[in-house]
This record gives sequence, structure tokens and C-alpha cells, in this order.
Amino acid sequence: MAIHLYLGCVYAREPKKERRVATALLMYTAWNIWKERNCRIFEGASQPAAGVVALIKEEIGLRQSATGVPSVP
Repeated sequence: MAIHLYLGCVYAREPKKERRVATALLMYTAWNIWKERNCRIFEGASQPAAGVVALIKEEIGLRQSATGVPSVP
């Protein structure tokens, strides 16, 4: 099953606000994993998983302070 179909089924039952938060979390997670992958491949540098998680939290915090959304529980 394609990920967008799976997520569509899962999120369809959630209120709009929760769907937006979940989508933002997925977006920031995927983006930072992609950036870490590129850093490892093209620059030969890496950081531990905890460092990537810290970057995700930092970016979400910056977005939240700038826009007020998403509100991560």
C-alpha cells in the first residue's frame, strides 16, 4: 500500500488540527532524515540519531514560534 493511501486512511478520522500537526511532524522528520542522508553521502560527515531528533525539534520550535502552528504535544 502506498504511504499516501495509508496516511489518508489513518488521518481521515482525526480532527483537522491533529492532522495538520501530524503532517508537519512527518514533513520535518522526513526533511531532516533526507538532509542527514545527503550530509553522509556528499560530505562524509554524520551525527547520531539524537542529533537529528534535536534538529527536528528545533525546526518545529522555530516554526511554532513564527506561526503558532503546529502545536506539538
